[in-house]
Amino acid sequence: MAARSGSAILSIAAFVLLLFAGVAGLRLMPASAEPYIATRTGFKCGQCHVNRTGGGKRTDFGVVYAQTQLSMDLLRPAEGASSFNGYLSESVSMGANFRSDHVVLFDYASREDDLGTTSSSEITEANLYFEIDLIPGSALLYIDQTLAPNSSNRELFGLIENLPAHSYIKIGRMLLPYGLRLLDNDAFVRSKTGYTYSRQGVGVEVGLEPGPLALIANLTDDQLSVVGSLVFRRVRLGGSIGRSIRRSGDMTFGPFAGLNAGRFTLLGEVDLIDEQGIDQLAALAELNYLVRRGLNVKLTYEFFDRNRDVSNDRDGQERMTLGAEPFIAQFVQAGLFYRTNRFIPQNAAENQDQMILQFHLFF
Repeated sequence: MAARSGSAILSIAAFVLLLFAGVAGLRLMPASAEPYIATRTGFKCGQCHVNRTGGGKRTDFGVVYAQTQLSMDLLRPAEGASSFNGYLSESVSMGANFRSDHVVLFDYASREDDLGTTSSSEITEANLYFEIDLIPGSALLYIDQTLAPNSSNRELFGLIENLPAHSYIKIGRMLLPYGLRLLDNDAFVRSKTGYTYSRQGVGVEVGLEPGPLALIANLTDDQLSVVGSLVFRRVRLGGSIGRSIRRSGDMTFGPFAGLNAGRFTLLGEVDLIDEQGIDQLAALAELNYLVRRGLNVKLTYEFFDRNRDVSNDRDGQERMTLGAEPFIAQFVQAGLFYRTNRFIPQNAAENQDQMILQFHLFF
């Protein structure tokens, strides 16, 4: 029991320390996707994305915002050329995301293995999005097609929106809502809870978004997840719960929060995971600093306790990531991060530090 309470205290304390580190001594300044962008602007996900739970194709507002507010510089088209837009017709539009990573794993020696420095490159995302407005403002068909690293359909649903109380209904194949919806599928609060961009299901989703409230319930053939949050200009508070229908004992739940204070934006999430009778805990604290328009510096701390009945020195895992991600120009983003990994000495692979170089094209 002491190990269980110790892991929870460590994770929550890390989040609180980052929170106070960002807030102490600041004067409030005007603020200038990823969850940190939504928290920095005070928008709900549906302001910038067609999918109300975030990610995927951008709305007209999201496209304009990405060009005029996110980018460091706005490059003009060549003389005589027109600016790009994703409209194929008045009722059909498209979007895309292309991401590639180059990762360097640094050498680490353990009692069982001696791993040298290696590097690899891969396409982590190549997706095309199509939005077909059947009844503009009321009904649409949405398609999210993955081209790489494997070809598959990620989302295909019909959306009925602008119902009473700013509600909507989605029916079809869709990503499952949970937590902060970070882009990094390897984050513990994503990979360990199972709610990643690689997991979708066929079912129905109902959303209710009056005023600052956002309440979403998603039901598929094997999973029920509910996310509720209150979204204000500088603060958002929420919680999630996910339950397996096929394995009734499996459940994941936990709170998340975001705070914007001028150039600083903080995020935090703690998830309690009950998987086949084993209690686990995953936690994230993230601090973002807006150096200037288009240049964000990010520091994250993550913790994962594989079994809360076992002491942390036997199964606790930590990582810290520091880096910068400039939006170089409209539709172009880069990133450079250094990540430290700490786990039990016997597991060499999970102790290798990483340097990650990212490249991102989007529209």
